[in-house]
Amino acid sequence: MKKGSQLTLTVSELGENGDGIAFEKNNFRVYISGAIPGDKVLSLVTESFKTYAKAKILKILEFSNERVKPKCQVCGICGGCQIQQMNYFSQLELKRQIVKKNLQIHDFEISNCIGSKTIFRYRNKALIPFALDENMKIVAGIYAKNSHEIVDYKDCKLGVKENETIIKIIISHLKKYGIKPYNEKTLSGVLRHVLIRKAFFTGEIMVSLIINAEELPFENQLVESLKSGVEGLKTVCINPNMQNTNVIKGENYRTIFGSGYITDFIGEVKFKISPLSFYQINTLQIKVLYDKVLEFAQLTGNETVFDVYCGVGTISLFLAKKSKKVYGVEIIPQAIEDAKQNAEINNISNAEFLCGKAEEVIPEIIENQNIKADVVIVDPPRKGCEETLLRSIVKIKPKNFVYVSCNPKSLARDIKFLRENGFVLEKVQPLDMFPHTVHVETIAKLKIES
Repeated sequence: MKKGSQLTLTVSELGENGDGIAFEKNNFRVYISGAIPGDKVLSLVTESFKTYAKAKILKILEFSNERVKPKCQVCGICGGCQIQQMNYFSQLELKRQIVKKNLQIHDFEISNCIGSKTIFRYRNKALIPFALDENMKIVAGIYAKNSHEIVDYKDCKLGVKENETIIKIIISHLKKYGIKPYNEKTLSGVLRHVLIRKAFFTGEIMVSLIINAEELPFENQLVESLKSGVEGLKTVCINPNMQNTNVIKGENYRTIFGSGYITDFIGEVKFKISPLSFYQINTLQIKVLYDKVLEFAQLTGNETVFDVYCGVGTISLFLAKKSKKVYGVEIIPQAIEDAKQNAEINNISNAEFLCGKAEEVIPEIIENQNIKADVVIVDPPRKGCEETLLRSIVKIKPKNFVYVSCNPKSLARDIKFLRENGFVLEKVQPLDMFPHTVHVETIAKLKIES
């Protein structure tokens, strides 16, 4: 199949990256960006390989019954939403199938994906890149799909409405004082990204400016503009990052207005969130997730619990109210400090937080401190758990092991290892934290085989 070929195709399934899949002769796959199952499209081949090709839609000849009109004007252009053009019920079934396909366990029932009650304006965090376009105009928004080109769109429908106001104020400030955004090619310019966080239950807003310098010119003037234009503004921070790497945030931050953090609630538990802390994106769905974790953990009040990759202690403090002792482990020092303060804020004394690599800290407290866990919860990054950590968990044989995953591939790999080492997989519950994207959160419950 040649690049530039035009093909009329009917899409039969959806790939894990959100592209529609159609089959040509000899089971040759064509991945069509923006197409969904049931669409009949005239497509243009953009890339061709030995066993598959990539294509884009020239025209939709017949619309799928699952297709809906996207709410966002740049859906299909930016890389944020892959499946906003698909009805929500179908999105949930797609996510269940993604988990099932990755696990590949014969005759094991994957529960229906739990949907989000709010499917727009649910993101409590926005990370906005800034740049100059070819006309030297300041642009800000979201990266285009599979690129570092910025789609100049300031009102992502997944984010809160305040984002647009904040972005416009910052652009106005840059123009007024002649401050240039960062240029990835020349490594010049100042403003790289703006991180915006909103606490849904307190209404507090944080603005953190990630810059290629120690200071942003006329910082105080920007603060005054934000204070007068943004209702709920609690704090503004500067996060210097002068490294030429793919890492977006710098290691430290400096507060130029307010407390340096915001606070929010999950159920009755209050949390402090700083610019460098991990906090789940979908605030309104977090409690649904944590309630399911608690259900799977089966705590009676007498257990010692390990909460691995604990972030700012969100899961740990929920577990602490139902257990004897919780040990939370996290590699980010600021998150650990926040976790300790969160415990104090909530008068929780049976949660202890340890800073370091999970694969090093957990074996150390098991072997050198002789601490064993009855229940283990892990919520790792996308790469999943290190084998060293899994071996330590196998060694202590917890009565319940709950795995919270944002990546079905690494989840499947780690579950395979655990099953090969004496664990039985009891339940798998997909949960939608990210409507209109192909990302899916999964909670798995395992037990040592008796």
